[in-house]
Formats: sequence, C-alpha cells, structure tokens
Amino acid sequence: MDNQESNFDPAESLRIIRETIDVAKASVQENGFHFLLWGWLIVIGGTGHYLLADVYQHPKAHMIWLGVSFSGALIALLYEWRRERKKHDANVVRNWYGMVWLGFFITMMFSVVWTQKNHLSPTPIIMGIAAFAVFMSGALLKFKPLVYGAIVFWVGAFICLFVKGNQDSLVLAIAAALGYLIPGYLLSKKAR
Repeated sequence: MDNQESNFDPAESLRIIRETIDVAKASVQENGFHFLLWGWLIVIGGTGHYLLADVYQHPKAHMIWLGVSFSGALIALLYEWRRERKKHDANVVRNWYGMVWLGFFITMMFSVVWTQKNHLSPTPIIMGIAAFAVFMSGALLKFKPLVYGAIVFWVGAFICLFVKGNQDSLVLAIAAALGYLIPGYLLSKKAR
C-alpha cells in the first residue's frame, strides 16, 4: 500500500483532485428550477402585496405572502423529493450548497418573526440574506449571473431602507425578477 501511494507524482495528485472537484460540481449543477419558482412567486407576491395594500387598501394584504410561501414550499419540497428518488452521490459541494439555503431559510424565519415583533418590514433583511445565499450559490456553481443577481438583491435591500409603506414589495419584486429569474433562465438554458 505504501508503495502505491509513493507512485503518485504531484501532477497526478492535482489531476485527481481536479477531477474529483469537477465530478462534485457536475452533481450539484443547478437547473434553475428553484430560482425560477421562487422568482415568479416573489414577483407575484410583491406586486400583489403592493396592489392589495396601496391601491385597493385591503386590510389583510400581507396574507398573500402566506399563500406564496406555502405554495412555493410545497412545490419545492415535492420537486426535491422526486429529484432525491434518483440516485445522487453525496459530496462536499452538494452539502455546502444545501447548507447555504438551509441557513437562508432559518435566518429568514427568525428575521420575519423579529421584524414583525418590532413592527418593522422584513423585506430589506430578507433581501440581504437572499443576496448572501445567491452570492454563495454563484460562487459554488462558478456562475457569474448569480453573483450579479446577489448584487441586485443587495442594492434592492439598500433601496428598501429609503422607500415608504409597501413600496418595498415592488422593490423586492423587481429584485426577484432580475436576481432570481434572469439567472434561473440562464441556468435552465445551460442545463439543457
């Protein structure tokens, strides 16, 4: 066994490491489904919330987010359940990618509860943590449109600090269109 290990030269070792990384990256290749799903749901939710709250002055306009969140979570879970039924080898990149989005979800839930308790809009905080998750996804997948999408979310979060009322819902809808949908469609095209 020791003899075999000493037969590897540094170039061969680097080649094997590179091939392992390439296999790990290929197995976590994103087809854009989740970015498209959540992008459209957030565009609908943000635009709908703004229209219901500011134009129609509906007292329960915020309930649109429950519908968007529940339907999105259900669709995403069903999609992942079906996808996991196909054999996937576990690897470090896949695990990191999943952990980034799990961290986003947990932080988002905490942020929503905290902001509601303090009578604040959760939108800028959600956009900030979404930017981080999108940025990390772009870095892990080495896909620059996601990095640019993250920048859009960070800029949107900053803009939300200065808008009034429910206008932050429109900023969120625009950021989702640019930061989720465009990279999502590009990922989908790349996956074909």
